[in-house]
Amino acid sequence: MEFKSSSFKVGILTLIALTILILTILWVKGRSFSSADRIEVHFKDVNGMRAGSGVQMMGLRVGQVEEITPVVDGEKSYVKLKFVITEPGISIPKASSISIQQSGLIGEQFLEITPPKTRTLYLPVINKNLIYNDDPVQIKLDNNYYDVGYIKNTRIVVTDAIPVEFRDKVKTKYAYKIDYVINMPGLILPEFLKGMFVNDKGVKKMRIAPLDDVAISYPNQTSPYTILEPMRISDFMDLQYKAAASLTETNMKINKVLSDQVIDDLKQSITNINELTAQATTTMEKAEKLIDSSNKEIDQLMKMADKFTTDFNTITKIVNNLASDPKVKSTVIDATAAITRLSNNLSKVLDNADAKQLGQDLTSIVSNLNDISTTVNLMTKDKKLKTEVLNTVNNVNKAMVDLSNALDVVNSMSPSQKQDLTQTLANVSESVKNLKKFTEKLNKRFLLFRLMF
Repeated sequence: MEFKSSSFKVGILTLIALTILILTILWVKGRSFSSADRIEVHFKDVNGMRAGSGVQMMGLRVGQVEEITPVVDGEKSYVKLKFVITEPGISIPKASSISIQQSGLIGEQFLEITPPKTRTLYLPVINKNLIYNDDPVQIKLDNNYYDVGYIKNTRIVVTDAIPVEFRDKVKTKYAYKIDYVINMPGLILPEFLKGMFVNDKGVKKMRIAPLDDVAISYPNQTSPYTILEPMRISDFMDLQYKAAASLTETNMKINKVLSDQVIDDLKQSITNINELTAQATTTMEKAEKLIDSSNKEIDQLMKMADKFTTDFNTITKIVNNLASDPKVKSTVIDATAAITRLSNNLSKVLDNADAKQLGQDLTSIVSNLNDISTTVNLMTKDKKLKTEVLNTVNNVNKAMVDLSNALDVVNSMSPSQKQDLTQTLANVSESVKNLKKFTEKLNKRFLLFRLMF
């Protein structure tokens, strides 16, 4: 009995040891006893991660890595990684980011799961652009627009309360504060975006785009999650080296552009600008002093200009009234008609003794009539008056021709005929004198107008 009891105990201990050994082996190999589904993701590089590493979500351990298998296929080679969620009630949202992280510089590696984060955008409030929760979010990928998310929450806030980087883009008093989520797997967007409201086939949507409008490629992947490839230390150092090389090249170009000669020229240009600024300041001070000392002369000149403008307006009114005065028009017309009749009669009777003086008087009348005609043409728009004055001048010219012919006839007249003609000429001379006085008065009236034009 004691023997059986000792064998039984040894057997029990052996079974327990084997169980512990098997469990340890499975644990080391990353095998979990959870009945949850195994999730498979593909990385191009796992950066040294091994099976059995932990899986965390928002800083909490929720599972572990079970299997890591390389798949070699030329340029399409990848690493297949399987993990399991061991914590009950934990599910991975669609489009969650999965990345390989490391605790510290030399700490253990783990798989980090980050659910899609909520982004915020501020847009101006316009009555016709109403938008609600669960409305689609749209973005242009390659050459087409796709729905890549949804609006989680919308509310109206005062524009003065929104962040400064959005305040300049919102010109209205109130703004929409829109919280939205991107749920397209594999889509990686920049931190800052711009947006607008659109109506796509009758559906209200919020369309987003990068600030620089750089085209974004459509994410071609079959996984329901967004895989973020790890960066090796060598890759990081390589990027740092390239950045340092670019900075060195930039410094060399700057040093080449900013040579000693260029710096000396810039210094000389700055000196010249300072001197020019000083001279301009001195000139402005002199100009201000000159203006201050000439205030009285400038005021007097302005008063004279104002008086001249007033006088000119008065003269204009007088000339307009005079040119439109029906009495002046009728007087000029009557005078020209009388001259016409006189020229016709002079062709019949003339005396040798008075012919020369009469000719001079008629020449003066014709000259005055020409002046009157020119002045009337400048002053009035009355076509009838212009036509009559022109006809009168033509008639006077014709009368002068007739007068020259009549003088030849006078030389052949008898003494009794010449005596009758003398009396007639006396009457005509008186008429001519009266006409001459009239033309002189009319010329004085239009003298100012003629001087101005």
